[in-house]
Amino acid sequence: MASMMTPENIQIVGPYELRGVIGEGAFSVVRLACHIETQQFCACKIVQRSRLSFHNLDARFENEIRINQQLHHPGIVQLIDLLKDDQNYYIIMEFCPNGELFQYIISRGRLEEGEAKIFINQVLKALRHVHSCGVCHRDMKPENLLMDEVGRIKISDFGLSRFTGRYGLVNTPCGSPCYASPECISGKPYDGFKSDIWSVGVISYAMLTGQLPWTKRNQQQLFEQIRKGEYVIPPFVSENARQFIYGLMTVDGSQRITIDAALRHPFLQDAPPPPPPQVFNQEWISPSLKKIDFFFDRDVNDQSLENIQIEKCPSMATTQVDPTTRLLMRKMVQQQRSFGHQSPLRRFLPHSVKTTSIRPI
Repeated sequence: MASMMTPENIQIVGPYELRGVIGEGAFSVVRLACHIETQQFCACKIVQRSRLSFHNLDARFENEIRINQQLHHPGIVQLIDLLKDDQNYYIIMEFCPNGELFQYIISRGRLEEGEAKIFINQVLKALRHVHSCGVCHRDMKPENLLMDEVGRIKISDFGLSRFTGRYGLVNTPCGSPCYASPECISGKPYDGFKSDIWSVGVISYAMLTGQLPWTKRNQQQLFEQIRKGEYVIPPFVSENARQFIYGLMTVDGSQRITIDAALRHPFLQDAPPPPPPQVFNQEWISPSLKKIDFFFDRDVNDQSLENIQIEKCPSMATTQVDPTTRLLMRKMVQQQRSFGHQSPLRRFLPHSVKTTSIRPI
């Protein structure tokens, strides 16, 4: 019975077959999903509705969905489909088989400057798009930068993100302490866009050195280092890279380098172009506040789009084609590329999978 199913043992959700667990969060489980018709792999984030309500996180989750629906860019993990049943919400996302940039850095100790340039260039261009949509991410860190099948970086996890006003001001400090900007921990309203840029500076430092810029582990001492900008760049880092980091990690936010200026910086001028992306031509539409169920296309028990009973939110109509068509388009793009290597998916794929349908409670 559906009432006995946990996120780990659900096997069929709408048109998706669920495979192994590929990630876990405080309030969600991420499963590898395979679209039964197109055989395209996705990531399925399963969020238990009862846990959201118990922890009063409905509004935060609602905000995350709303933001994900607005962001269409090759450097951002794409939202593909949204479903629900009586127990869970199912967020179908683009699958990035090469994992987190964090693990990639750890596996190599530190990155060569040529490789780091490629990644930093991709991160900045994707973040520029996020900001152009009126969104500040507020949790930029290597763990939230995923690598797709060709090693291209994609920004993920908009759980702490916010739509901002004209000047990008936000009030609450959040994110990971080591990547937080001086103004973020000041206790005052701050510019979320400029704070994101500081975080990219810390990420760049981590890529180029294999370590974080801070030496203190006590939070009070750590915050004091951040406020004063007390960090040392190792001598093996080139002068161009050094000045680039200084520009991103300037304590005074008003003097901090902008994304456009960072992309023009000499350090990034000889960065190779990224692989050919899939292009998304979607306009950003200002969202309205709606109940969370309105974001979801259908119940997982529905077998036909003609049976949709859930009210659509007109202002959220950013998806121009149905999920199956989008996955087929993505498959065509992937088939046009020649990757020249074995897919990292193989370790996730069992030889046989038993399936059961989710039934109404």
